[in-house]
Amino acid sequence: MRIRKILIILFLIITNAIIPESMAKAESTISGIIKARGVRDARNVVVYLENVEGVFKPPEEKPVIGQKNLIFNPHVLPVLVGTTVKFPNNDNVKHNVFSPSKAKKLNLGTYGSGIVREVTFDKLGKVSLLCNVHAEMSAFVVVLENPFFALTDTDGKFTILGVPPGTYTIKTWHEKLKEKKQEVVVKEGETVTLNFNLSR
Repeated sequence: MRIRKILIILFLIITNAIIPESMAKAESTISGIIKARGVRDARNVVVYLENVEGVFKPPEEKPVIGQKNLIFNPHVLPVLVGTTVKFPNNDNVKHNVFSPSKAKKLNLGTYGSGIVREVTFDKLGKVSLLCNVHAEMSAFVVVLENPFFALTDTDGKFTILGVPPGTYTIKTWHEKLKEKKQEVVVKEGETVTLNFNLSR
């Protein structure tokens, strides 16, 4: 009976169901503020990590880019590679979402109000979204290799949660601003503060 109990505990440890305190590593946080010159404000900057080891599964809950009042919302959506995104038409007119991007060429066809189309983004890179019916509409999906990313708010603030200890490259992406990158060392259980100044 004791041997059986030990085997069960070992099985749970191997499958990550139980992690002994001695083996557990406290996750860390990276936060900061982006200052942006040459744009209205510092929103919609994607801040993300590279070189994070592991196998990452796409979320079960599918993110959404809606179409309302002839606008894509959100304008920028960072996702983990392999994620499926919903594209509901919440307008009273027809839309046709398409992209000529190398990372994902797509054309959802013309569809009316209340209809939802889905796309799986299975290749890393930036995907520009447009509408064949309304030339003023645009948005971006930024497909990333791991789930450690954040999107800035209007004040440029960002927070990346649950970062495992390690040394990584942290990068920024914005549709109009130059990319910034630097090395960041994250220690167990700490909060790292990083600020960036971006310009065109």
